[in-house]
Amino acid sequence: MGRQIATLRREQGWNQTELAQRAGVSRAFVCNLERGTGSDPGVRKILNILELFSCTLKIVEQDAPPTLDDLLAEQEV
Repeated sequence: MGRQIATLRREQGWNQTELAQRAGVSRAFVCNLERGTGSDPGVRKILNILELFSCTLKIVEQDAPPTLDDLLAEQEV
């Protein structure tokens, strides 16, 4: 998820500081999230960031085969 957020951020032309300010989190939080380091980021903070990109989380059953929509979405990223 962190790599996808970094990609979305770059596509907007934002640096980590700008994303952090827009989402109401620290730059260190954004850095750790994108790198996959640090402690549990918390769902609310993640949702705030995703909302800036008009994205959301999707809950899927573990080990469920991907849908056609899932496969197509992976090709777009």
